[in-house]
Amino acid sequence: MTFRPRLGMATLFSLIIIGLFALGSWIMDKSDAQPEPLEWRATYEERLWAPLRDGNLTLADVEGVMGQRGELWMISADGEPQLISRHVMHSDGADWRLQAVISLDERRMDSLKTAQDWKADMVDQSVSPAVGAALVGQAVERMSLTPFKPIETPRIIATLGEPDMRLEVSGDDQAWVYGRAGIVVAVTGEQAYSIMFGLRGNH
Repeated sequence: MTFRPRLGMATLFSLIIIGLFALGSWIMDKSDAQPEPLEWRATYEERLWAPLRDGNLTLADVEGVMGQRGELWMISADGEPQLISRHVMHSDGADWRLQAVISLDERRMDSLKTAQDWKADMVDQSVSPAVGAALVGQAVERMSLTPFKPIETPRIIATLGEPDMRLEVSGDDQAWVYGRAGIVVAVTGEQAYSIMFGLRGNH
């Protein structure tokens, strides 16, 4: 009379053990899963990042890749004027702001400063699209890519590899430097907020 219930309990315990083992294996598999590289690295390598590294990228190239004319802004970078073009890029299921720093010789920069009545303490100023149309052949010095929402650092490592250096900035803020690629990533804690391209020792 007692044989069958004991067999049933043994079977139940076996199923529970098998289930726990399977759950443990599933958890381990999930924890071992590697983060996916961000798609923009490969998607734009030949059309943006490689030409930028080689010094061959122009504003017209950026607009061609983005499929739209960017918004031109005059900004202050450490008290110095910069002309930048801003674009919105969609990649990896999210929106990013792509910003290109346009190279101008001293004469053209002085002319733009006069036209904009630029001063070092001014907030960012919009620039007429007509200026951009006249400067489409100008070289792009540097670029930055900023996600609308921060990116987890494991995805940065999956995309760019381990940085050559991790420089402490302040508190939890770090600059991850990829020297050979000319890339610097702004990181706070476990999140990345901006990726800068085209940075060299002479900048």
